[in-house]
Amino acid sequence: MRHNIVTRRAPLFQTLRTMPPLVPPRTHHQPPALSFSHTTPETLKREAADIKHKFIQSIEDAKKHDSREDRFAALSLALGDASTASVRVTLPSMVHADADVRAASNSAKDYLKNMFDEALSNEELYQHLLPVDGDGVNKENINGNEDARFQFNILRTLRRNGCGLGKGVSTRSTVLEKRRKIEELCTNFCAAINEHDECLLFANDELAGIGDIDRYPIDEATGKRTVSLKAPDTTPVLKFASNSDTRRRVTEASSRKCQKVNTQRFVEVLKLRDECAKILGYKSHSEYMCEIKMVATPENAESFLLELVDAYEPLREREMALLLDMKRQDVGGETVALEQWDMLYYTGKYKAECAGVDEAALRSYFPLEFVKKTICAIYEKLLGLKFELVDDAQVWHEDVECYAVRSSREENEVIGHFYLDIHPRTGKYSHQCVYPLRPSYSTKDGRVLPACVNVGNLTPSREGSPSMLLFREVETFFHEFGHVMHCVLTNARHSLHSWAWSAVPWYGGVEQDMLEVPSMMLENFVWQPEVLRLLSKHEKDGSCLSERDIEALSESRFLMTGYTRSKYLAMALYDLKVHSGVAPYEFEGNEYDAISLYNAMIEKYTGVAPIQDSFAAASWFHLLLGYDAGYYGYIYSEMLAADLFGEFAQLSNSGKSLIDTTLGKRYSEFVLSPCATLDGQLMLQKFLEREPSKQAFLERISVA
Repeated sequence: MRHNIVTRRAPLFQTLRTMPPLVPPRTHHQPPALSFSHTTPETLKREAADIKHKFIQSIEDAKKHDSREDRFAALSLALGDASTASVRVTLPSMVHADADVRAASNSAKDYLKNMFDEALSNEELYQHLLPVDGDGVNKENINGNEDARFQFNILRTLRRNGCGLGKGVSTRSTVLEKRRKIEELCTNFCAAINEHDECLLFANDELAGIGDIDRYPIDEATGKRTVSLKAPDTTPVLKFASNSDTRRRVTEASSRKCQKVNTQRFVEVLKLRDECAKILGYKSHSEYMCEIKMVATPENAESFLLELVDAYEPLREREMALLLDMKRQDVGGETVALEQWDMLYYTGKYKAECAGVDEAALRSYFPLEFVKKTICAIYEKLLGLKFELVDDAQVWHEDVECYAVRSSREENEVIGHFYLDIHPRTGKYSHQCVYPLRPSYSTKDGRVLPACVNVGNLTPSREGSPSMLLFREVETFFHEFGHVMHCVLTNARHSLHSWAWSAVPWYGGVEQDMLEVPSMMLENFVWQPEVLRLLSKHEKDGSCLSERDIEALSESRFLMTGYTRSKYLAMALYDLKVHSGVAPYEFEGNEYDAISLYNAMIEKYTGVAPIQDSFAAASWFHLLLGYDAGYYGYIYSEMLAADLFGEFAQLSNSGKSLIDTTLGKRYSEFVLSPCATLDGQLMLQKFLEREPSKQAFLERISVA
């Protein structure tokens, strides 16, 4: 049952009427105004300084309240308002057209991250918040009592930042200084990837097999086609280009992307993280990070990953034999080996020839505009919602759309907003993510509604030709929209418990290995025949996929996944290993530095040699964007999501519709809306009415 916190006037906020707001009143139910037409590096710097000034004053005022409860209440309000205000100066780093503005926004993000870190490393604040007896970090009885949970989480964060450890101001200052350096290095690392503009040139015949080569512009100087190293350009080449040398050039360039500027940043971040962890009394950064996750320890995470390595190994070996045989038939000879640039190509070829799934042909059935409308309609029905386009919303680019989300219940109230910014642009964040724009939290004026944006890079349309998506892009869009719903449906009274992740400078969100669970559960829908019938519409005749194609596509989901899963597991194990201490790292009886270790682990677990003189982790966002000692969380979340989806699969198995509003609302109530107000494990137990199990996930591996 949802808490009715729009009209609730919590006693602990009654004494805060005179606090100067960081966020203007009466805007809580409007979409955030996010036009950056007058934004400059100078205005960003001033806005960030103003946010910090008001936030520090709010923290100082919080200390002055007579009761401990009111101090926590004032701190909660200060965190919520500062988080909301931060978006105007941090979002431009992801989406703005001007490189100088993006750089200034990245600097402002670092500045505000340091502001939040300093506030939650304040020993005086910690002492003001401690109870009379004990240290306030007893985790009992915090599920179901959001105020008690907020108090527990704040005190735990202060302790994890060095407070209450008796190590003095200098120790906390040392940690803060190292974290400032880490933040700066991470920001520059990610900016280098986003700003990377290297392109490769190919003659038309070198792109044979791709089909629609007009997607690649012609270089006027050479008359050749220009292929960038961003996913919408490289993926079709690696999947469909029949010219092996073309695929090799793209793979080599992608594997060496940014390594000249980012390799040393990567290594330095590992060193600084290890130093911080040990100063704070932890054996390693992995131990520090896993402590507050569902998995609890890096040993548990590693054991889980190694179990899956063993489970996928027979599948990988069978698949590699099939792919190698296909390559031998193509090129002749018994001495050929599978290379990095062969894997997507021969996997796709096998699916097309042996499983009847031709990804290039299928994209004609997935025009972006139709897919977008249908995905919205599916989520509306499943979760009992209504999405309304907000025509007059202030947005940062003409392609961006803003939607209000309403409950389909009688009251029809607006419960949040989301934006769609789904086409690639120069300088824009080059991956796929959902970026929070405003947390859910309570103020003396009522509840602030959550908002977010789906920052995507789906295949764009061209003049005279609509955008047609690869099916994997459809799957990605469906998955990211699950994050959108997790954010917008959050029903928290403290911003610390609202949907967020490490791309933003403020604190908040569920346990990291729970973050992907809700959207991965929903991602399962896109592979089901019922949903494929709805999502597909041929660009010319309007027909949906044939039943044969639907069956083949649905059954191909786990086909030829042995290599890709083994590579993912290698990367996740590498993440834990490099965050377990400092080089040299021991692996398979040998010692490695961070660069050589990456290539050794990839080759060990995939059986495919890495690109010579490459360090692909130099363009791997995750470990420097908050997934450090947490990359395992994707497959951990997928395991839990498979169990959750079983509840919906039962409907389909009994001849009923998967898109069941009753079960969907139950999912929203127990998994989406609570966000971080409950432990992830408890949310899963409530929905399943039992303990979560990995059985459904392991069965998928055996079926594949």
